[in-house]
Amino acid sequence: MTRITAALALAAWFCTAVPAFAQEATRLPLVGVLRINSSVNSEPTATFLRDELAALGDVDGKNIRLDFRLAEGDAERFPELAEALVREKASAIVAQGPAAALAAQHATRTIPIIAAGNDLVAPGLIESMAHPGHNITGVSLLIPELDAKRLEVLKKIRPSGRRFGVLSDQAINDPAGLQAIAKGARALGVELRTVEVRSPADFASAISSLLAEVA
Repeated sequence: MTRITAALALAAWFCTAVPAFAQEATRLPLVGVLRINSSVNSEPTATFLRDELAALGDVDGKNIRLDFRLAEGDAERFPELAEALVREKASAIVAQGPAAALAAQHATRTIPIIAAGNDLVAPGLIESMAHPGHNITGVSLLIPELDAKRLEVLKKIRPSGRRFGVLSDQAINDPAGLQAIAKGARALGVELRTVEVRSPADFASAISSLLAEVA
């Protein structure tokens, strides 16, 4: 499922949920959005979410207030960002990625949480896709299956390749995704080199390291 499809699903769910909240003339219902991104690379998705919600009747600044709380590449900031939204009595929290969703779930068991992640079941965010339970629902993006397929496609593009590199961010990737890639690598008879990145500043050195080892 693409990010666009996920955003549409979140918008559709929120459109049905928000009218149930009492609205005050002096204070619009607050919808907090937790994301790992920085302000530089988050705007396209933010604009899309605003536009889709507006098309469904929930207009930012008119009958709802969207507030994007960005971790700036540091997943350790999610708990304080989520707790701040709870203190401000958010009507709903949209959480992108397992780290954001877990922080929101730890911060509140009453405010509705709409999560988007690779697998919402494995980290214990929901009981099952059919019956999420508690105050959380969302979209499972099936990323582990897609990551394994990407490795298969790369192998077809470069049949002689024997070593492939993987950039991993624990704030976005979960163990199931890395396990799926490792399983695919074994089936293809190739070796994986995994380098962890935590912020945009890590990419240059991580890619240089991978190029040196997998070339």
